[in-house]
Amino acid sequence: MFLKYLQIVNYKNLRSARFSFVEGVNTVIGENDSGKSNAMTALRILLDDTYYYNTKRLKENDFSDSLGKWKGHWIILSAVFGKITSEDKETEVCAGIVPENENEEFLKSYIKSGEDDIGVISLFIRPQKQVRKKLSEITDIAEFEEERKKIKISDYEFYYTSRAQTDFTDKDIYTKIVGDLEKGQCSDPDEDDDRILGCKLNIADVQDHISVVFIDALRDAASELGKPKNPIRRIIESVESLIKESELNTIKSEIVQLNKSISEVEQVELVGRKINEKLLDMIGMVYSPEIILQSGLKDDINSLSRYLFMKPSKQNDIDSLGLGHLNMIYMALKIVEYEVNRTRELINIMIIEEPEAHIHTHIQRTLFDKLKVTKDYTQIITTTHSTYLAEVSEVKNINILKSIGSNSISMQPSQGLDEFGKKNLQLKNLKLSDCIERYLDSKRSVLLFSKGVVLVEGDGEEILIPNLIKNALGVSLDEMGIGLVNVGSVSFEYIASLFSEERIKRTCAIVTDEDIQIVETDSKLYKAEAEKRGKSRKKKLADLYGTNPWVESFFAPHTLEVDFALADARANSDYISEVVELNYVDTNTIKRHKENLKQGTDAACANTVLTLARDMGKGWYATTLSNYIDIAVTVPQYILGAIAFASKEVISIDIVFKMIEYSLSGYDEKEVLALKKESEKIKTQEERKEFIKKFRERYKDDVVAKFLEEVDKYCRGWCE
Repeated sequence: MFLKYLQIVNYKNLRSARFSFVEGVNTVIGENDSGKSNAMTALRILLDDTYYYNTKRLKENDFSDSLGKWKGHWIILSAVFGKITSEDKETEVCAGIVPENENEEFLKSYIKSGEDDIGVISLFIRPQKQVRKKLSEITDIAEFEEERKKIKISDYEFYYTSRAQTDFTDKDIYTKIVGDLEKGQCSDPDEDDDRILGCKLNIADVQDHISVVFIDALRDAASELGKPKNPIRRIIESVESLIKESELNTIKSEIVQLNKSISEVEQVELVGRKINEKLLDMIGMVYSPEIILQSGLKDDINSLSRYLFMKPSKQNDIDSLGLGHLNMIYMALKIVEYEVNRTRELINIMIIEEPEAHIHTHIQRTLFDKLKVTKDYTQIITTTHSTYLAEVSEVKNINILKSIGSNSISMQPSQGLDEFGKKNLQLKNLKLSDCIERYLDSKRSVLLFSKGVVLVEGDGEEILIPNLIKNALGVSLDEMGIGLVNVGSVSFEYIASLFSEERIKRTCAIVTDEDIQIVETDSKLYKAEAEKRGKSRKKKLADLYGTNPWVESFFAPHTLEVDFALADARANSDYISEVVELNYVDTNTIKRHKENLKQGTDAACANTVLTLARDMGKGWYATTLSNYIDIAVTVPQYILGAIAFASKEVISIDIVFKMIEYSLSGYDEKEVLALKKESEKIKTQEERKEFIKKFRERYKDDVVAKFLEEVDKYCRGWCE
């Protein structure tokens, strides 16, 4: 039995989120304040009996900000458990959470065919029945609002159920069970439907058989190890029954003798006599009790476990270890504690926030990999910022949180991925998820952490495009949250499949070559077959992603090297000429190539850059060229389009204003002096909007203005 899904509705910034988990180790990743900790807290509220949470702890800010008015709304937490076998169902607890009749629609959405039965536990934090009943009887919206305003946190109840086969993240379902409060409608509690909500459950009966341990990101491992109820003591308590009786008797007799020896120490006896004398002086012989001072070490193994501690074999104190080692020791102890206790629980869940804390990057990978061996008895859920942990996490084990204003959504990269591979990519004996695992071991973190992604096919694009954008727009791809991934080929369809409405809801721009041949170009450098492949690639990507709003393809008419050289009437020829000077020695060769770049035909210009890239290698050519480009560089329009699409969710007035200020610094001082002075006086967003509009009208051929033309195509109203 393991936790398969967690539904969270209206809790903090998780308005409507569903998390998917597998056996073993799971990873929840996301930017700061995206809701990782909130999700883990919600899980603890539902299942962890040590995290006591009721209306006394419930607060107004526990309700999602995006609700507007929280009063009357419900917080819903629901856990779906998978792999409940017929043997598990023989236990009363499991039998009580397994639905009696299967909901085919729910199972189709949540559980793959052929799996064992599921179990469900849900919690509804909702207004008490009398409050909801009163609201449901009011028909006048003004009166409804007045009554709704009276609701207090103390009017809420915690209602647990089992067996609910309901997608509570569905807005229509939520409206059905709660009502449309903004329209003055509240559902009648007398009509609560157990088929939707589930059967009432005594949560204590279930929590006795579920073990949830939480390891905080801000843990003080040394302090935790020193507490009376530390993991060492709990482990000893669990194995106490396995200690031989003869060994226990030996320990007891030695403790009795030790207590006697301590008590008979002359100084100890003297202290006892002095206390007695002082009592006689204070209250007299009649009322004074006679006392003695003696050692009272307890002889039971449970008490003795308090005095067990760990230390490094080569040092005297565990405090001499660094924070990283202390954190690893603490996690190891918790896992051992789970291992010795695993026979009495139906499920063990360990929540670790930021396991990478204070741990060297190489050890992070090893630690995460070793955590997987606990799969047979422990399910581990970690939250992390670590790109290293993201790289070693399997795609199917990852949940990604994405912030949208004050709300966050949960995304599963593997959702329907293998089905997409079979249906659209004709993968018969291979799983698309396995292909992506092997293909992206070193680049996965860019895909998972970026706000937008650009896929390119080679080293030249990977090196040159970031430098083009930084020099032309004054803002780096990192500043815009865009990750650029070199797929090392033209097999974009596999990687791009991660981005969709059901998987990762982030923009993915594919940048590739159409490879249209220029007449009279040297056929050895520019093969006609490439043009056929370019057309075929364009059609394939259009067929696969033409209706996918998260993926867009951008084609270089020829190749990056050629299109960069031909852009804007050879405006970039001086940069390439610098590379020609550096790479060739023969004066006539240098002269011929420079003439081709500036005055030659398109075919001659293309021959020069293709020859140069072939001689130097595309990657080294791009690296060398990057050293010479500056603010005046011209960026091919298809690249601007790709960046505009990839950044459409993050583009802002502030970013664009920074681009314009940078661009103005490249103009002649006299030409833009008035505009610069105007920009320095701007204080409000409205003034910035007007300034951006004025700049675009006056400098239509500026690279920033051209970039904004592309932004308008994919992000209408971004400046409103």
